[in-house]
Amino acid sequence: MARSWRLYLFRAVCLILTIAFLRPASHPYNLSWTSPGLVSDGKTVAQVVVAALEKDDVRWIDNGYWDVWKYEADNPNAKHPVPKNKGHEAMIYLTHIIDQYDHLAPRVIFMHAGRYQWHNDDPRYDAKNNLQNLRLKHVDEEGYVNLRCHWFQGCPLAVNLTMAPYLNPLHANPTADFDHLYTSTLRHLFSTLPIPKAVAATCCSQFAVTASAIRRHKKDVYINIRKWLMETEMHDYYSGRVLEYMWHILFGKEAVNCPAADDCYCRTYGKCGLKCEEGDCGQYQYPINIPRLKTWWWKIKHLFG
Repeated sequence: MARSWRLYLFRAVCLILTIAFLRPASHPYNLSWTSPGLVSDGKTVAQVVVAALEKDDVRWIDNGYWDVWKYEADNPNAKHPVPKNKGHEAMIYLTHIIDQYDHLAPRVIFMHAGRYQWHNDDPRYDAKNNLQNLRLKHVDEEGYVNLRCHWFQGCPLAVNLTMAPYLNPLHANPTADFDHLYTSTLRHLFSTLPIPKAVAATCCSQFAVTASAIRRHKKDVYINIRKWLMETEMHDYYSGRVLEYMWHILFGKEAVNCPAADDCYCRTYGKCGLKCEEGDCGQYQYPINIPRLKTWWWKIKHLFG
């Protein structure tokens, strides 16, 4: 009897999980690949700069409109190589800006190679959904737009700079360490820039920016940043993360750049009328346990059609 009860319980749990996996997003949206923000004349409307490794397959990005630039950090013989595999995606982004400074598309989208990643701001963690729903008019209006609207990691505060000058850089506190590293790097790279009290922006180094926003600085500025990135003794994790919370400042936004999540989803992706609280509109959940399994489920479902 006990064995039969356990069997029924197991079947019930499997049924609940299956329903959860197959349940559509709470706010469904257009799943066709042509973005509603794209023109229909067949012209390239943006460069997509992809931070990748040689093994990464990025064909999921190509839809005929994007000019896709795959940079392979670990392959010196790649079509688009980088001078050094250092600083995570920052080396790739800076290399593209430097090499293509005079030939940038009107808009450039910087992103990671993986279609499914924990930080993709989508109910299915699917970057393709983000790309296909991206409102390019909003990018044109803002100059810089982070592809992430959810406030979890980075907003309302990513770096506290008020105490950083007094912190011991060897202090065994990761937050204090990072705040100190960020401040010292900001002073080194932008000595004339007033140090803000705080820095905040949504994570995770995926964003769209206009060519004019990039060119608000001369090419030498980006060359200098890349030189620092190549020469710094800072661990890759920290050097990449320092720049992660510096891109928005570099491209003309205030040090604290945390748009209201509901406005961000509406203007960036056309998902309007969402009910939000403290930067959470129900579009993203940190992938622990079931959400993580759900991510893998969508990978498998996509693989088998």
